[in-house]
Amino acid sequence: MSTELWEHRPGSHPAADPGLVGYEVQATDGPVGRVEQDGGDHLLVDAGPWVPGARVLVPMGQVARVDHLDRVVHLDCPRARLSSAPAAAVDLTAPRPG
Repeated sequence: MSTELWEHRPGSHPAADPGLVGYEVQATDGPVGRVEQDGGDHLLVDAGPWVPGARVLVPMGQVARVDHLDRVVHLDCPRARLSSAPAAAVDLTAPRPG
């Protein structure tokens, strides 16, 4: 995987904004889920609508734009590309934000 996937695109919204938690995430081919956590170079997304019970890491390099009005993070890739991302290094037994 190239390094560019884990870097901010020029003009993209920085991941360090905690305001992205709760935003919907949309890939080019449909919904992925909601942002649970902001890791700086990635977003941790609850992918329940796409893969029930799953969490996926979305590299910031895949963020095409952020729509704050509609609270949506738009990605520049299909959902299948996210399935090749590294496994989330989080405690999956921890309670999810409600």
